Amino acid sequence: MKLTNQTNWGIVALLFLAFTALSVAELRELQLNTSEAVTLQAEKSAANYRKNIDQLSSLSPQTEELVLSTLLESTVSQPHISYAAIVDASGSVVAKREAAVQNAVPSWFTSIDSNSELEKRVPLGDSQRALVLTSNKVEVYTRFTNVLLRNIIAFVALSLLVSLLVAVMNRRFKRPIEDTVRKLNDMGSHNFTSPQVSASSGDCEQLTSTVNTLSSTLASKFDELTRQSELFKKEASKDSLTKLANRGAFERHMRALLNENATSQEKELIIVRLAQLASINTKLGMVPGDNYVKAIANILVEETKNNSNVRFVFRLTGGDFALICEAMEKPVRDLMLTNISKQCASASPLRDGTKATYIGITRFTGTMSMPQVMESVDSALIAAMKTQSGWELASEISHVHSNTRWRERLNYIVAQQYADIMIQPVMNIEQNIPAYYETFGRFKDKDTNEVIPMSQLIPASERLDLIPQVDRLVTSIVFKKMEVTSQQVAVNLSITSIANGEFRAWLVNELTQRQALCPRLLFEVEDAALIQYRDYAESLCRQLINLGCRVTIEHFGDHFASLSGLRAIKPQFVKISGRLTQGIHTNKENQLFVSSLINIATGLNIKVIAEMVETEAESVALNKLGVEHQQGYYFAKPALWNVY
Repeated sequence: MKLTNQTNWGIVALLFLAFTALSVAELRELQLNTSEAVTLQAEKSAANYRKNIDQLSSLSPQTEELVLSTLLESTVSQPHISYAAIVDASGSVVAKREAAVQNAVPSWFTSIDSNSELEKRVPLGDSQRALVLTSNKVEVYTRFTNVLLRNIIAFVALSLLVSLLVAVMNRRFKRPIEDTVRKLNDMGSHNFTSPQVSASSGDCEQLTSTVNTLSSTLASKFDELTRQSELFKKEASKDSLTKLANRGAFERHMRALLNENATSQEKELIIVRLAQLASINTKLGMVPGDNYVKAIANILVEETKNNSNVRFVFRLTGGDFALICEAMEKPVRDLMLTNISKQCASASPLRDGTKATYIGITRFTGTMSMPQVMESVDSALIAAMKTQSGWELASEISHVHSNTRWRERLNYIVAQQYADIMIQPVMNIEQNIPAYYETFGRFKDKDTNEVIPMSQLIPASERLDLIPQVDRLVTSIVFKKMEVTSQQVAVNLSITSIANGEFRAWLVNELTQRQALCPRLLFEVEDAALIQYRDYAESLCRQLINLGCRVTIEHFGDHFASLSGLRAIKPQFVKISGRLTQGIHTNKENQLFVSSLINIATGLNIKVIAEMVETEAESVALNKLGVEHQQGYYFAKPALWNVY
């Protein structure tokens, strides 16, 4: 019930009690007045009788009867007398008179005035006779109803007046509260420009002042966070190492070129793959590898400055770079590719005679789809590995050969039902022990027996719709290894597998049959899955948690829209994107953004993991921000999981 109604009903109840008490008091006063009036009338009538008798010289029986009759008539004519009688010494009635017939007294009045009619007896002179008078209860009832009606009218009028006054006062008192609620709603909608709230009384001054201060503080922080978010979105489109546009920017740019409204003019996509990068990282270390990647990026950027045909340069992942160019004649293209190949070879710290780069080229128009373009350029890359020059232009034959070869390679992997499982610890910094180990599948080519780079295998698996089968294979192997070890491990679930109903059903069924493993199992899910396939991802995560498994949302911070998914799932961990953690000890903007993400996670009682921690300075900076779990080369590189 509203406060106004409560107040009104409270005041009406008090007024009702007051008017009830007043009416009862007036009833008692009416009864007292009637009693006094009857007594007075009896004494007055007796005095008149004596006076009339004294004035008569002789008193005959007829004369006395006439005097008594007149006395009784005049007495019962009084409104407060209902009955008058003359009684003798024995109590016998000599004469009597009753008032004119009147309406009966209603039962409700009898219930509140239970007293019987008042009777008064006075002697008549020196005789043995007495005058007996009885009060008129109907007169009391009539006068009381008039008083009651007057009180009801006053009660209603006063109640209406008080209600109006309460409404006005309540409105004046509620205005700052309503303004405060409006202000809070505006703040909840991120609108901090609404007018300041003012207090109409001292009682609300502290409330309004606090809300205004809170609004100003939140406005300042929200503006800063918005600015940081915009900066981060820009930074999120850049590769942290080379500062080139990253894969996300490449995909957005390609989608813009590949649409119904795009021109039919041909363009060229060139993929430059650093063939020696894995060897450099293994033999020389990550730092020389990073320096090599940055040197190649500078070479390609210079090419865009010197060659008007090259429009954009992107670093896709690892050792893959992409150039989007205008269509070129073969001599012009070969000259550019020769220059790139020579410079890349010169920049390589290895001098073992192996090819430094492989380059695949494909032409495309706006009418083609993204998978078509990427399959074509992938075909060219595979063909380039067999050419002396190290580059190849895609053709329909190489395209078919590419898909056929990749399908053979992947079918072989699935048929073998084997993969090397690599593990990397996620460290609990406070206890300096692994909280759990993240697992990765590594697969070897059937012809070369060399590890297939994941940057090649994953796109090919997605293109041929074989990712769920690969994930199923890796998960099955992890389950078998867990049966002979007590380690807590995490399995990565790809977005494609999460969207696959058959894979989800298989996973839940396997876990149901292996419930003893569930307390030691974690599943890492990309936060992009909470956007692209939200219903599937949320449903699967809830099923996994109900079975006793734990969930980690990885790449947290790459997609702002995944926050609502966090609230729905309540995972045990979130893993902050490596884009934010790398170099965080010198990047104040990333520190602020990571701090905001940590506040969000801890507010939901979720533990935070930082990935790709490579230096002690990064680890210390993250620890100061409150990140208690960290993972990266600073602690350990992925190693083969040998349990049997």
